[in-house]
Amino acid sequence: MTPQAPFASKKMPVLVLSPRARRAAAKRRFEQFLLMLCALAVLMIVLLPLFWMLASSFKPNVELFQRPPTILTQNPTFEHYVELWEFTSFPRYFLNTFLVAGISCLAGVVISLITVYSITRFEFIAARIFAFGILFIYMLPPILLALPFFRIWYDLQMLNSLWALGITYLTITLPFSLWILRPYIEAIPRALEEAAMIDGCTRFQAFRKVIVPQAWPGIVASFVFTFVVVWNELLYSLVLISDETKRTVSLGIASLILETSVYSWGLVNAAGVLATVPVLFLFAFAARQMASGLGAGAVKG
Repeated sequence: MTPQAPFASKKMPVLVLSPRARRAAAKRRFEQFLLMLCALAVLMIVLLPLFWMLASSFKPNVELFQRPPTILTQNPTFEHYVELWEFTSFPRYFLNTFLVAGISCLAGVVISLITVYSITRFEFIAARIFAFGILFIYMLPPILLALPFFRIWYDLQMLNSLWALGITYLTITLPFSLWILRPYIEAIPRALEEAAMIDGCTRFQAFRKVIVPQAWPGIVASFVFTFVVVWNELLYSLVLISDETKRTVSLGIASLILETSVYSWGLVNAAGVLATVPVLFLFAFAARQMASGLGAGAVKG
């Protein structure tokens, strides 16, 4: 006789759901389907303008004004990108915006990190009032600050200066970074710093080796969100910059519409695509950095 494998004759128990449980499971599946359908609808609404901009940037001028309009082009062309890069100052706008946004956001994050650390780790009078005062400044409409900034830089003879524009952008980056970083710093146990200082670290070394790695996801998120805000900002650059060579990306795209009328929609769409690409790459980089920074400061060595 052929030996049988152990437990071969046993049958797996079959789970039988009651009618009420089956109805509850069907209801959950239907609710999940509705949620996915709503999410898909929202995603399509959000992505449709971006897709239309991308598709229109490759359309020749004849198809841009075709009626009825077509979603995809029949004859894709790069003429708008070539014209934008070779016959306009758009590369200069890119460089100006990278310099202003990068420096102002980096300075804002560093100053905010030190400020939040001081507020959360050292007790001093009116710390809470100071924090809420920063939030109040951030809540002010930018149009209220545009005229005072214009007067200040005019008196200092610094109009049409990228340095003046970068310092002005600190009024956006500082409060925003402070309120993003504060929960991250407050959530870090003080015992980690105390243990580092017991092992021989100074206060600054404990801040650099413990606080910064632990708060790294918040630092990256703060930099990314402030960079996007500054990258898309138009009001301050419109008020403070009149020199064509000092324009930012947003001001440059607006000038394309104002200076070349309706015949430049392909050029404007191409400029919009190029202005969106750095932000997408920055978000892709930030997602990876935020995930890798979680818990890094608590790992010894």
